[in-house]
Formats: sequence, structure tokens, C-alpha cells
Amino acid sequence: MKYLNKKYWIGLAVLTLSACNIDRSPYDSITSDDLANSETSAQSVTLGNYSRMKGWSDNWHRLFEYPSDNVALSGTTTDPLFFTYNYQRIPNGSRVAGFWRSSYQIIVGTNKVIEAVEEGKSDADDQLLAENYYIRALMHYQLINIFGRPYVQGRENEGVPLKLDGDPESIPVRSTVGEVYDQVESDLLRAASLFTAEKSNVYATQEAAWALLSRLYLYMENNAKAIEYADMVINSGKFNLVATEKLADYTKLAPESNSETIFAIKFIPDADYSSNGWYTVGSLYANIQGTGWGEMYASRRYLEMVREYPEDQRYNFIEPVVVDESITWALYVDDSFAYKWKEVTASGDDYVYTEDGQQKMLEKESDGHGGYHYFIQTPQGSKRVLIDHKLDVRNGFPKYYVLKCSGQEDQVHLWSPVISRLAEMYLNRAEANAKMGNDAAALDDVNMIRSRAGIPDVGLYTTANLGEKSVLDVVLEERQLELAYEGHRKIDVFRNDRTMNREYPGTHLSGNNPIYTVPANDNAVVEYLPEGQLLIHDGLTQNP
Repeated sequence: MKYLNKKYWIGLAVLTLSACNIDRSPYDSITSDDLANSETSAQSVTLGNYSRMKGWSDNWHRLFEYPSDNVALSGTTTDPLFFTYNYQRIPNGSRVAGFWRSSYQIIVGTNKVIEAVEEGKSDADDQLLAENYYIRALMHYQLINIFGRPYVQGRENEGVPLKLDGDPESIPVRSTVGEVYDQVESDLLRAASLFTAEKSNVYATQEAAWALLSRLYLYMENNAKAIEYADMVINSGKFNLVATEKLADYTKLAPESNSETIFAIKFIPDADYSSNGWYTVGSLYANIQGTGWGEMYASRRYLEMVREYPEDQRYNFIEPVVVDESITWALYVDDSFAYKWKEVTASGDDYVYTEDGQQKMLEKESDGHGGYHYFIQTPQGSKRVLIDHKLDVRNGFPKYYVLKCSGQEDQVHLWSPVISRLAEMYLNRAEANAKMGNDAAALDDVNMIRSRAGIPDVGLYTTANLGEKSVLDVVLEERQLELAYEGHRKIDVFRNDRTMNREYPGTHLSGNNPIYTVPANDNAVVEYLPEGQLLIHDGLTQNP
């Protein structure tokens, strides 16, 4: 590996060793010698690495979820998150810089432990090594997904620096995408071989390493391996899909109380809930009990998908903000991708409204499973409508709050971000099987997730009822439905050489040169490296 001749890996080692552990006990005086001679010190640094992931997860979520087609921002903002949301990248955005910085801070922390602890000396030491190898792999993996092109577009594309030591004077230049993936794979396999203890799902475990390996291989299109490691997690017997009737409460539980969660970053009530929840991920998605900005809503695309079946329990993660239950609206999107609505009155299965003094009726057609899709005739043609009570509106955008990042343990915006859960393993296996031509096996796993969501048998797939869709189409749609707001969608679209379609209402279409669609080969698929890093480190090169 090549290194630049710069004196400091700016801020990484110092800031890492000034972190605090989960119990808020400082260990800023720990030295490398202390680590080599004290198992307790190595444990403290490891806990500090977990603790630092709490701050890391804020920008992680925003960088992975906001460019997706699950979300719609209802206004402009001076927060740099806006440039990630609308694909108008800037090289000096604080969100991107913060993600880079915190990722490498955590990596240096893991390297300190890996360098200091001797493998094979004791079960406790091997456990510490395993956890730190996993965390290092996770950090490099998330970095490459933000700053490097999808693996399937070429191993030789520029990736991110691989930082594999704790020396602040050795500063690596960018490795290739392939080299980063190889290192992540190596670290995860090493971790999986070293775990010696059974721990809860807020710590790295052997199953967490297997789960991330399944995802890694899926992204590499090593489909047999993706299935193998998904099977290992599924067959471990340690996890269960949350029951249908409890699915809406999935994020309300402490992660240790959730049988589906494989690994989550633990946030503690009160201790990790500063400013009464205003500056949390969930606060942008919803205002609950007077707390939260409530400016980023569920997209029209996602709403139409998740409301296809009234029984789908995943719609409980969305909350239309009703202001008058006595008034019913038919909401549609016009040709300029702006929301419009008409006040309607129910008449049996029909809806009537008045226009230009004349009573008219919404058109309807069977949805194929006992209900109807409704349409309204406009000067621009027929438009699909969603039926809701009168909603609160911000800047012309009806408020559809997202609740998936809020509500843990009765604190309105407390949330422990989930890195891996069992549902993903079934969907990883489904996608891999679809790509290998094992259609029946792929649909079996998709149907398991749909059944768990509450969708009736009429909504389950067979190879005979796909219509114009491929098996891969329905797998990716199910990934979007199930894993929405968990940081998967952007990568799922581009690694499958598909186009991100954002032709729906939202301020991503405001201003000059709005971006309606983003093809997988677009430069904006990857973020710029932080400008400050390029100014300090001459050997780093910028993304186009």
C-alpha cells in the first residue's frame, strides 16, 4: 500500500482516543502501551468505538437514505443535506466531511486494538479482535458505498483509502473499489472466525459478520456466497421475524428486545437524547408531541406502493397528518409533479366531487385484489388519486410523516439504527436466487416477507402472475417496501444498473436544472471526497 508523506492523519487518532464508552467513562489517557498491557483498556477502546458509531450514524443515514426515491423534502434548507437529497453535490459539504471524518476516526480506534491485542492469547482477546475487525469492515464498506462506484461497474475504479494501522503519520491514498471490497471481505471472514462469546445484538457477533458478508457478496454479484451466508444467519436459529401484529412496533423496542435485529447501534433513553430529540434523524421526518421539524415526508412513489394492500402493516410506519376527518381529499400529481387535490364525498365504492358547478365522479378500476384504484380526469389527462382525510400541508406538500426512525422506548425520536436484520437475509437470498434463475426459491422468500407484512394470499407472487415484471423486479420492489428508511434503496438501485426515478413532488425538483432521473452511470451516484482532505493530502484524487 502506498502512503503519503504527511505528518498527521488529521484528527483521527486524537479524536478517537478522546471518545467515551457506553457508560460515559473517559479513556483519553490510554496509550498504545496501555492497550498492549491491559485487557480492560482494550475493552474500553472497543466500547468507545461503539459509542462513536452513534454520532457516525446520523450522517450515515442521511447520505444513504436522502438520495433515494423513498423521501420527499417539503422545503429548501441551508443544511448541506439538501445537496445530497437533490444530487447537486458540493465538495465542501459538512455532512459528507463529517461522515468521512467519523468513519476514519472509528477505523483508527479499531486499528489501535487490532495492533495491541495478540490473537490466540485468550478467548477474551479473540473476542475483542473479532468485534474490531467487524467494525473496521463496516466502516470501510460504508465509505466505499458513498465515495466509490458500485462494484459491478468495475473493480479498478477509485475507491477510498484503506487505513489498516493506528499510526497517524501513515496516510494512505485511494485504493481501488476491488481492493476495498477484498479488505472488507478479509476482515469479516477474520472476525467470523474469532468470535468466542455470545453477546446481544448491540454488539458485533458472528451472525452480524455473516449478515454483512451476505450483503457484501450480493453487491459483488457472488450470488452463491450471498445465499450461503444468508442461510447461515437464517439457520442459526437465533433470530425470528417479528410477528405481523407487532411489526408496527418494531422500532419502538429496545434493540435487545427485538428478535429480528441482528446488529443495531444502541441509543440509550435519556443519555443519548439531547435537546429533547430535536436534532435526531427522526426529527426531520416527523413532529411528534411538538418535537421535530417534520419536513421530510414519504414520497408519492412509496405511498402508492405501501398502500396497494390495506392489510400491509408497513404503512403503519407512515402517518398522514389529518387536520379534519370530516373532509375527504382525492390527492393527485399533475404533469409538473406538484400535488393537487379535490374535496370528494364517498358514495358506496364511489367518490363524487363538484367542478365548475357540475357533479362528477372519480373513475375507478379494480386493483385485482378486492379493491379499487381511483382516477380523476384533468386537463392533463387521467391521474391516479390517493384518498385521505384533509391533511396538513407545508409549502404545497401534504404531510406524510415517517415514523420508522422514532419512538423507541417511549421517547418520541429515540432510535437505534439497524445495520442488519433477518428480513434482509431473506431478501438477499431472494435477489441472489433471482439472478441465478431460481425463480421459485426467490419468490418463496419474497412471499414470506409479504405474508409477514400482512398481505393476503391474493397478493403473493407466482411465476404465472408477474405480468410484465421479472422476478428480479418484484424482489427489488419488496426490498424497497421492507427496507425503506434503513439506508438500502440508493445502493440497491445503482448496483443493479437501474435508474433512480424521482419524478414525484418534492423540492429536489426546485430551482435551476432539477434532476428528475439519475442513471446508474451518472457522476452524481458517488459523493465528492471532502475538499478539505484533498487540500491537506496531495495524493488524494477527486471524484468526477
